[in-house]
Amino acid sequence: MPKCRASKAEITRAVEATQKCGLSVSGVEIEPDGTIRVLTIIVDKPQKQADARIPKQW
Repeated sequence: MPKCRASKAEITRAVEATQKCGLSVSGVEIEPDGTIRVLTIIVDKPQKQADARIPKQW
């Protein structure tokens, strides 16, 4: 049985779809059977800190 190979277009579609979901891509794995696995990472966004100079409302 011949090897299934992932094409550049298939890999590009998988990466772009992952990015459209709001995920950050850290890598791509391609299995011998043609399976494409997109690896993602979690990016921590800094939280807004409350301005300490402004008094809190009661």
